[in-house]
Amino acid sequence: MKFVSLGDLVTTKGGGTPSKKVQAYWGGSIPWASVKDLKGFSLSKTQDFITPAGVENSSTNIIPEGTVILATRMAVGKACINKMAVAINQDLRALFCSDDLLPQYLLWFLFSSIERLEAQASGATVKGITVEVIKNLQIPLPPIDEQRRIAAILDQADAIRRKRQQAIALTDELLRSTFLEMFGDPVINPMGWEVDYIKNHILHANNGLSRRRKTSENKGEVVLRLQDIKTGYISFQNVNRIALDESEKARYLLKKNDLLFIRVNGNKDYVGRCAVYKKNSENTYHNDHIIRIQTSAELTPDYLAFVFNHPSGKKLLRSQIKTSAGQYTISQKGIESIKLPMPSKKVQDEFIKASKLSEQAKSNHQKALTESNNLFNSLLQRAFK
Repeated sequence: MKFVSLGDLVTTKGGGTPSKKVQAYWGGSIPWASVKDLKGFSLSKTQDFITPAGVENSSTNIIPEGTVILATRMAVGKACINKMAVAINQDLRALFCSDDLLPQYLLWFLFSSIERLEAQASGATVKGITVEVIKNLQIPLPPIDEQRRIAAILDQADAIRRKRQQAIALTDELLRSTFLEMFGDPVINPMGWEVDYIKNHILHANNGLSRRRKTSENKGEVVLRLQDIKTGYISFQNVNRIALDESEKARYLLKKNDLLFIRVNGNKDYVGRCAVYKKNSENTYHNDHIIRIQTSAELTPDYLAFVFNHPSGKKLLRSQIKTSAGQYTISQKGIESIKLPMPSKKVQDEFIKASKLSEQAKSNHQKALTESNNLFNSLLQRAFK
């Protein structure tokens, strides 16, 4: 297969931004795209719109439907094909294909070339690539029918990936809906559950290890950090290890059904994110960005975790979150002072059963997603090797 410089196959056109100081340029009927609108491989809507006067009095260009649009700054290498005519800003570049190059084939080639493009980006503050970098890319150029076949295969493989992602999102949404059906909004408590302070149902709580320095070879005990605590689960994919003495092991050892609660972060939305530790005998510990909470028999940790992770439940935390030196924090005392609807243990257990079924379904979908991602990446490498 022959390789051709992309500059021999495409012509390019850039964009611009109408002055934000002139109100008459904005709020019109012409969609205007920036990097923030490139959320997938197709572009069918934009957050901003401009007027004909905005087009005439700026360097933006209206790009016809079906054109490959590439981010050359801010998110170098991200690309899409527009599904409607759209004006673009200065961080985007339209690539118009000759008759020898199929736009969808070019799109997948650019996606396979993101790392190469990122490596050639330059700039003191915001890095970007030049038109010459784009034109110098060497693209394998089979006949147009073969390009169409390759693009169709990659389209199908990507569609499978997206369906798996949608299945995971729907599983999460179904569980959230089940929670509201069973318990109602924890803020307004429409079910009329008895309300009580969380402190009356906490057996033990403590912050974690303050030392974060790894051993030279990252050997030692697993010490969970805030980035390991995801919404409703714990990730052990890239854990930190620290050598601990016996007193530290005794104080920070996690037990099954401990609730791990993020107490501090620069992002307010992360504070309160939590998950339940489910392992039986692993030697796992936690650092001081995390509060470990052990609940009484009347308050299951799974129910409490779901309340705090749920958008409605997060409202209960907001009044207790403080700010200091650019960090958002909540103390043990702040958590304990929150009043919470207390459904019966029977109802909590019923929800936990539903949650476990949801977790199993999500795990199956996640496994299928991993397999479909691997297939897609394999096909992508083979297509442009």
